[in-house]
Amino acid sequence: MHRSILLLLLALTMLPSCSSGAAPAAVGPLGEALPPRVRLAVDGRAQRRSLSCESRSAVDLLGYYDIAVTEAAFLASLPRSDNPHEGFVGDVDGPGEQLPPAGYGVYAEPVAERLRGFGLPVEVVTEMGLPALRAKLAAGHPVIVWATGALDARPAVTLTDARGRTYQAVRGEHTFIAVGYGPGTIELLDPATGKRKRVNAARFDASWAILGRMAVVATSSLG
Repeated sequence: MHRSILLLLLALTMLPSCSSGAAPAAVGPLGEALPPRVRLAVDGRAQRRSLSCESRSAVDLLGYYDIAVTEAAFLASLPRSDNPHEGFVGDVDGPGEQLPPAGYGVYAEPVAERLRGFGLPVEVVTEMGLPALRAKLAAGHPVIVWATGALDARPAVTLTDARGRTYQAVRGEHTFIAVGYGPGTIELLDPATGKRKRVNAARFDASWAILGRMAVVATSSLG
């Protein structure tokens, strides 16, 4: 009898821990516990112009907060510039995979300024990181993020605008709306198709990092 109990205890100690091989728990930037999975109800449509991904992401974000704006109206409201930090660069109907001054796109600051103009209080965040992104999603806030359309980790290049200011650009620049997460994954709403896709979080982060983990997120829920 005693020998049987001893063998049973020995067998139990040799079993793997219940947490062995499990995905790490979702935590925020301060180590706070988050839900293991989040999926926000953000509706999307496919962008209407070749390079209007930022405008499509912006109006889909506005729609989540019940602010109705058309993609065309948002695009028309953006300033134009040879620096994407200042305004939309190039021909919105041009082909992809180009660099300024050819058809390219626009970065977070002008998009955020126009979102505020349409009534949504937002902030621009750089070097946001996955923990902070998950925390925003857990709080009910979708996040516009800048990466590449292929979600690959291609190198950025340094360019100079007409006023001598330098900035980073990458071929295939694209926006998504982060709308959820799960263990080891991020769920993105892709304006190229208007559909969601679940991607490996590390792969997404490597592409997001190319332009400094740039993001736009609402600062309030508007009630």
